[in-house]
Amino acid sequence: MSQEEDTPFWRGIGSTPDDHFPIGLHHFPLIEVPDRGSQLQVLCCVCRRQGRFTGLDLIRQFPDWLTRDACEWACALRCENCGSRRLSVSIANDPNAHGFRSSHRDTSDVLRMRRLIAWLPEGGLRLDDVAYLLRDVDHVRLKEAGMPQEVVRLFSYGGHHCADYWPRSRLAATRGE
Repeated sequence: MSQEEDTPFWRGIGSTPDDHFPIGLHHFPLIEVPDRGSQLQVLCCVCRRQGRFTGLDLIRQFPDWLTRDACEWACALRCENCGSRRLSVSIANDPNAHGFRSSHRDTSDVLRMRRLIAWLPEGGLRLDDVAYLLRDVDHVRLKEAGMPQEVVRLFSYGGHHCADYWPRSRLAATRGE
């Protein structure tokens, strides 16, 4: 056993049942990854191959999954190298997601909207296709920043909160979460 394999993480992997994979993700809509400027790093626990999906990669390659549960998306993945479903998935900062600032006064809400307005068309989507899943968007700040009126209107009615629209996933129900 190598020194790397003699860690609590790798010792626990061997005794973890297959139906508990993928490990490392909580239940949230997959759109939150590009919305928050993140990427997903995937590690195969069998052959140790690593991969990553940036927010833009997710929008381009998996547009139909963006409104679904991230854990269910990860369950559909297989390792390209060995075909295993024993994957570990973690969230990391996406360096490609930070080029949307035009002023030092831009808020995170404005950056999020600019990023999504630029990226969603590459997956054949519009902002209003996913707006109901976006959390904590302050329409007042969007208006102050001069965002287009149709964008401000999407979030100005109040009540937009992910929990109102996001049912407990089938995967969470089968795991008893």
